[in-house]
Amino acid sequence: MRTTAPSFEEYDFDLGDHVRVDWADGDGPLDEVVGTVSAISRSGDDVIVSVETDDGQYPEHSIYGGTHDCAPEWVEPLEQS
Repeated sequence: MRTTAPSFEEYDFDLGDHVRVDWADGDGPLDEVVGTVSAISRSGDDVIVSVETDDGQYPEHSIYGGTHDCAPEWVEPLEQS
């Protein structure tokens, strides 16, 4: 098991980047979510990326929304305008 903290240097996105997440394998009604990278961490050998979702993606009062924890390979940076 790896004990070193993961680094954003290993990925095509950084803290605060606006990203699209392929959520097809995640729990919830959407196949993708859009939001901002808020953290990166490790759980055992797995790297976990936390993404704060943008407002308006889920119906009001939905149990989904907020932070989505996902694998780095699910994360795709969006073009900055």
